[in-house]
Amino acid sequence: MANETAPLLLLDGMSLAFRAYYALPPDLSTEDGTVTNALHGFVSMLSSLIRDQKPRALVVAFDLPGGTFRDAIADDYKGGRGETPEDLPPQFDMIREVLASLAIPVISREGFEADDVIATLASRSRDEKMPVIVVTGDRDTYQLVEDPYIRVLYNKRGVSDYALYDEAGILERTGVHPRDYPFYAALRGDPSDNLPGVHGVGEKIAAKLVNEFRDFDNLLANADAFTPKLKENILAGVDRVRVNLQVMPLVRDVELEADPAEFHLGGWDPAVAETTFARFELNSLWKRISGLMAKGLLGSPSGESLDVSKLPVPGVAQEAQASAPQAKVKVKAAPVVKRSVLKDDPAKLKAALGSLNEALVAVSRADDPQLGLLAAGQSEGFVTELQKGLELLSSAKKVKLSGLNLKPLLKMLVDAGFEHPHASFDAALAAYLIDPDRGNYDCETVAEIAGITLQVGEVEVGTVPGALAGELDLVAAAAAPLRAQLEALGMASLFDEIEMPLVLVLARMESRGIRVNREALAALAESLTSQVAELEQMVYEFAGKEFNLNSPAQLRELLFVDLGLTPVRKTKTGFSTDAKTLESLREEHPIIPAMLEYREYEKLRSTYGSSLLEQVGDDERIHATFRQTVARTGRLSSEAPNLHNIPVRSRLGAQFRELFIPEEGWELLAADYDQIELRVIAHLSGDPGLISAFNSAEDVHRQVASQVFGVPAAKVSKAQREKAKVVSYGLAYGMEAFGLSQRMQTSPEEAKDIVNGYFAAYPGVKAYMDAVVDEAKIAGFTRTEFGRIRPLPELQNANFRVRTAAERQAMNSGIQGLAADIFKAALVRLDYELESQGLNARIVLQVHDEILVEAPAEERAAVEAATIKAMQGAAQLRVDLEISWAWGSSWGAAKAG
Repeated sequence: MANETAPLLLLDGMSLAFRAYYALPPDLSTEDGTVTNALHGFVSMLSSLIRDQKPRALVVAFDLPGGTFRDAIADDYKGGRGETPEDLPPQFDMIREVLASLAIPVISREGFEADDVIATLASRSRDEKMPVIVVTGDRDTYQLVEDPYIRVLYNKRGVSDYALYDEAGILERTGVHPRDYPFYAALRGDPSDNLPGVHGVGEKIAAKLVNEFRDFDNLLANADAFTPKLKENILAGVDRVRVNLQVMPLVRDVELEADPAEFHLGGWDPAVAETTFARFELNSLWKRISGLMAKGLLGSPSGESLDVSKLPVPGVAQEAQASAPQAKVKVKAAPVVKRSVLKDDPAKLKAALGSLNEALVAVSRADDPQLGLLAAGQSEGFVTELQKGLELLSSAKKVKLSGLNLKPLLKMLVDAGFEHPHASFDAALAAYLIDPDRGNYDCETVAEIAGITLQVGEVEVGTVPGALAGELDLVAAAAAPLRAQLEALGMASLFDEIEMPLVLVLARMESRGIRVNREALAALAESLTSQVAELEQMVYEFAGKEFNLNSPAQLRELLFVDLGLTPVRKTKTGFSTDAKTLESLREEHPIIPAMLEYREYEKLRSTYGSSLLEQVGDDERIHATFRQTVARTGRLSSEAPNLHNIPVRSRLGAQFRELFIPEEGWELLAADYDQIELRVIAHLSGDPGLISAFNSAEDVHRQVASQVFGVPAAKVSKAQREKAKVVSYGLAYGMEAFGLSQRMQTSPEEAKDIVNGYFAAYPGVKAYMDAVVDEAKIAGFTRTEFGRIRPLPELQNANFRVRTAAERQAMNSGIQGLAADIFKAALVRLDYELESQGLNARIVLQVHDEILVEAPAEERAAVEAATIKAMQGAAQLRVDLEISWAWGSSWGAAKAG
């Protein structure tokens, strides 16, 4: 009997397939060259969803070819979307075949989109009081969320980064209730569907208007109360909004012969499933799926063709441990943890507990480990418990914090004035080091990696400490087996000396934030909007007519039919209009440079203009979130907003960096490692020629070019230097000749010759890369000199393309991983130096290999010395770690210096 409280998962097949396609490299293919990257990604998503959500049933909805009723309402609906890659549609059929082999139903309806099918099934399930989770990368489904029965698991990026939203989550994410989302989207517009909104109305203004007026007619009736400009824009956009209001609401009553109560997992024939996976060469994924079968998470088979009790139950971490002698871990019989939960609905759970997994902490003193537990989170429901914790922290000299995802709590403590909370053990961070492929490290994942069985109990709403104590019991039980695995894998020092101290460093960075010139940012965003409009008109003038600049079909017709330009590359849907094609046509017609400039400005306007402005807090600072448990190489990531993506090299990017400023009377120090990946290559390979090039105090790229092209350094041309530079960095990132040829704008044959010349000049580099692959094939993972492992089970894959892609990852993971370790060590050391010297200066931002420090003018000399000491002393390599640094009144000024 299925668990009736388990959710029905409704997957937007098309949305997730597209996400999977762009998340994985196109060289994932079968032996005969059939591209399968979207298939790999989709099935990987599928297995993770089943493992993490443990659904009672699962249904996938797909769009059908042809139009829908929306095309008759909105002109050029979805016309601005890019061309569908020609190797993606065949993979839709492959995905359907895999789903059929697992007896997972696929439902579509002619004339309707997959979202409408999902909306109908979700509404029917709600009516029957059965929980539903909609899994999608399309924000239109936000409107379906309805406590306690319908939630949305939104795929933010890649194949493993999700956010689960209930009503409170949608309200926090958008500023409006889910039922008002169509009105909100109609005002804001939806560029992905080619549905413009009201000019000048972004997300914040749209949310404000929706919450105040509730419907469009009421809003129009009160238009006189708006500013003249807003009134003008709204009245000019009436027709667009009316169309949007017809198109954006999802249909909840599509005629479907489907009853959600009758959906269930199971009924698959294991022999058919195994054959299907083998045909598409999904060998490693079959191990994961068969493991789910063995656990009963995919229901029961239709026959007895396979003994499911004998199916493997693999895990990447376990595979890695079994592959190497030093990775054998002896753990006692798996402990059982009773996980307390609230037996009422999810809305009350959210109100009572906030985001449970975002900040759970066990607190003890060094002199009294049994002192007690502190549960704390980010909602008002925790004020009482948090206050107790603050009192405890203020009265104890050495309080140790251990828990799950500690950084949000540490940031709260820093915000409250506690600068020195001591985090001793973070179970999520330990689990990430052991198995960096999971992407999500919640209670269930941590328990699985630690080898702990969770048992669910019930407590009444309101007994918050009791519910949290169950989670804290998990942390306490997981600590010993997780630490045992860290020690066996040689990562205990990495965990204790770098990753754990870094949690507080990042919490301080998030709390401090970086100051922004709000007025200048607003002016720049407005200027970009104006420039986009001017460029749009310029393109229209060259074209002799107006058209949708974001529609490849319309642009294709204009360029190659109306204007008669020379086609360059043909795709399945027609001649290409991508950036590379337009660059090759730049000299043929003045419309081309205008179009390229339009695209550049439009991207900056949409990505870094108004959206960045919305992230500026009341304190005139942006408080981004920095995450340690995302990148498998160990690199840090940034979100809300992603400050790592601020343009670096362009003139417009420099304008954005000018907007990041220090406190009044203070300065910004920008310090950046010089060529750290190349120095790491020299260190790891031990190649004497490359080491000599770095130690010569000359331009290293010129020295490398001299060796590669066999010319004196003084006679190396600018083109030769650039090609040598591209190859050096390309090797650090695992690029092949074809990718390098694209970067160097040369043929793959010439690129291959240059790479061969590089290896001939520096044979130690080639020997190192070959050795790394050989060692990784034996161990099952790569390891940095700091101990960080990266599991690579694909090295044993029967598919040649999958295997060679893993080999390239093995070649560069040691390089990228060591560079990440060094940078993290530098952050920890610098934070310590500033703190130990009693300086007021603080780290406010890190971007890739760059650190920004905000300091009062009188501390300039001390901060500069501390930064140089911390960064250059982070590791001892065979070549010196060199840094560049400069002070400025803005980030841009410091970079220019």
